[in-house]
Amino acid sequence: MPFDIDATGTVEPIQTVAVQAQAGGILRRIAFKEGDEVKQGQLLFELDPRPYQAALNQALAALSRDRAQATNAEQDEERYKTLAEKQYVTAQQYAQVQTTAAAARATLAGSQAAVEQARLNLQYATIRAPISGRTGSLLIRQGNLVRTSATQPLVTINQIRPILVRFAVPAPNLPLIQEHRGKDVVVRANAPGGGDPSEGTLSFVDNAVDTATGTILLKGKFPNDDGALWPGAFVNVRL
Repeated sequence: MPFDIDATGTVEPIQTVAVQAQAGGILRRIAFKEGDEVKQGQLLFELDPRPYQAALNQALAALSRDRAQATNAEQDEERYKTLAEKQYVTAQQYAQVQTTAAAARATLAGSQAAVEQARLNLQYATIRAPISGRTGSLLIRQGNLVRTSATQPLVTINQIRPILVRFAVPAPNLPLIQEHRGKDVVVRANAPGGGDPSEGTLSFVDNAVDTATGTILLKGKFPNDDGALWPGAFVNVRL
């Protein structure tokens, strides 16, 4: 006969992401409606990219200038190397040319890094979903100024497929649970008031008993294809 353990649980998403901007600017476009389900990588927000495009163009121009100077400095270094071998120039003059060439190469590397940073900032003007899930309410509207220092996220995304249910059972049941650990221990959950229960499997057993309550924390993982389990809801659980 199956042995059932009843408990009360709380539904929680597997992942929750508070989407924040990594670049500031005017919010030009919102590409979804609040409450929509979004896929990982889907476009969510677009900031005004013009300042970042201008900064990238400026960095590219500086890179072209520094590349030309570095090439000229390397050519001078090669010429002076030949002259120094024939003792047509002093060792001090050759060392000075070497120093100039090394400084030009360092400047070129700095310009390349500046281009990469400018290109990255331009990419940050497009904000995409880091995970798949359901969006919450929008905390900013189109036309507002987005600041990178703001603590409030633009929107929160909860992953609800699959989803977790957290519940606790009395500690004396732990040996029985450990005995069946690694097997597909069935967990059923349904909201108070009826309805068909959702079925999942035991996915987590805490590593310590809560000394205050004498219970052990467990979690069940549910496919939740029908969306019956909602984050934050209380459910009746049967392990």
